[in-house]
Order: sequence, then structure tokens, then C-alpha cells
Amino acid sequence: MIKVGRTLRDSRSRARELFTTGLPTPFQVAFEIFSDEYEKLEADFHQELHDFRISTKREFFKYPLDKAIGLLQRLNSPPVSQESVFQAEDIFESLKQKYPGYLKPDIVAVRIVQPQSRVWLEITQEEELAGYLKNQTITRTDLGFISDDVCGNNLFCPEDDVRENARKFVEDFSPYSIKITTDLFHDSAWEEIKEIDEKFNLHK
Repeated sequence: MIKVGRTLRDSRSRARELFTTGLPTPFQVAFEIFSDEYEKLEADFHQELHDFRISTKREFFKYPLDKAIGLLQRLNSPPVSQESVFQAEDIFESLKQKYPGYLKPDIVAVRIVQPQSRVWLEITQEEELAGYLKNQTITRTDLGFISDDVCGNNLFCPEDDVRENARKFVEDFSPYSIKITTDLFHDSAWEEIKEIDEKFNLHK
């Protein structure tokens, strides 16, 4: 089940505001896209998925997430300015499933963010203070310095779809590469990764 809506502010702040006692779990912002014609995009999307709507009074749809993302991308009008191009895909849950126990415990979100001509890894870390305050630190690392092993080309290309770069990070990027290029894994995970990498190198 997905919810598709719009906001002029930070999407994750808006998602936290929408979490009420009537919902079993908080919203996870799986994907976001910048649109100059956001009202039209939202209306067109809701119209396209009318038959999949849970209730006529709510913005919830029973529809596959990957297809919903593709539909949003297709329906979005060309940007007025190339500088406004922006897409982001959340990979936090995928990384947690693939590397259980490896992520630093204070990380609450991980996204691949693509404005024009950049591919960023965005890590959000959260610190609770005095039992009622929460500080967040958001770090963006430009992935342009990472090249593939075969041709030496950029592994994460701004010209590629954000979903493809998200897939490559989760599925193709090795845990060893993640550890030496990002700040996602804690030190204990690093020891285990080195052991696995050493065994792999001995047998390949």
C-alpha cells in the first residue's frame, strides 16, 4: 500500500506529520521527484490509479511501488529549468535486509539523491537528547569518484535513472567497497567484512 501526495517542504518532515494513531507504522518516503506542475502531476497520478484507490477520500493506493515510481516519472512534465531536476530513492530498508547488523545504529535513512549532474549518497543520523530532543545530521557524499572495475567509468552516472543507481548501490556494490567509500557500517561489521573479503580473495 502506498500514499502519493505533494509538499512544498521536506518530504520526510511532512511524512512524520502525517503519522497518526490511525496508522500502524510511520510513513517511509520511498521516492520523491521535483515537479514544476506538482498539482497537475498529483491529479494525473490519482486519476491513472483511480481503480487501485483504497478510499475515495484518502490518497492510499494498493499498487506496486516500482510501477508507481515509473508512472510518476512518465507523468511528470519536462522541467522549466534543468537546475530544478531532482529525484531521490530510499535504500535504507534494502540495505538493512542485505546487511543485517552492519549499519550504524544511529542511521535512520539512506537515500540515493540525484539533482542535475550529481549522484549523492545521503545518510541521515539521529541523536536523542535529554529524552525528548532529537538532532539529525544529514551527510551527502558525491559518488562521482567511484569507478567500475572494468572500464574505469563512473559507476554511478547522473545520466542514469535514480532507480538504476539505487539498484547498483544495493545489489552490485560490494560490502568491502561500501565500507571503504562510505560511513554506513560500524567497526565490528568492518572486521567481519575483511574476513569475508580475505576468504574470497584466497579462493577466487
